[in-house]
Amino acid sequence: MPIETICPGCNRKLRVGDEFAGKQARCPVCNEIYTVSGVASNPAEQPPEDKTWRLKTPEGQIYGPVSKQELDQWVTDGRVTADCYVAPDESTWNRAEAVYPVLKPTPVAVRTSPLAGSAAAGFGGAAGNPRGQAAAGGGQTRYRYTAAHRGGLILALGVVSWVVGCPVFGLFAWTMGSADLREMRLGRMDPSGMGLTQAGQIIGMIHAILCLVALVIGVFIMLLAVGVS
Repeated sequence: MPIETICPGCNRKLRVGDEFAGKQARCPVCNEIYTVSGVASNPAEQPPEDKTWRLKTPEGQIYGPVSKQELDQWVTDGRVTADCYVAPDESTWNRAEAVYPVLKPTPVAVRTSPLAGSAAAGFGGAAGNPRGQAAAGGGQTRYRYTAAHRGGLILALGVVSWVVGCPVFGLFAWTMGSADLREMRLGRMDPSGMGLTQAGQIIGMIHAILCLVALVIGVFIMLLAVGVS
């Protein structure tokens, strides 16, 4: 029984014999060597092509229903990531990378502009633009982050809060740093700025907390003085 695979080098759909399951194969078009999935395609188990599909992002947004051909085009355009979920009709949600092995990210991370996945590049029609992921270049699928880090800005805010003695800058560094670190852990922001972000967050957090403690102590002393007088 043949196994349907997608070449990670040229994104072409290929069929190989089930005896190659779990083994390496070479694409006859681009000569890319890749590992064949161990799941054989069984026509009796595969959903018919005329079924409609839905797409769910990690944030819980659902797009569709669309045809399988349109969903394939979304994957080809790089607008579906491995952490999305897909399902034919009302079936159980499956990880997108299980249905499309080509979506599995490689160790190479390429940073893109925060505007690369804007809604202006949407799918059109009722389906919308679920992810806005930019397509990889050079014939090789690479995972692209949707936003650049703000580590330098957050670190600057934390330092400025100490220089000018204003806890507002420290609060900005604290909240922005917490939000950006969460996005980095989810893979939606460039993690190369994690060190700067953490440093700015900690500096701003310490200054904001110290200012709050000083304010509480000042109010307590003032009330105590009023009570004594």
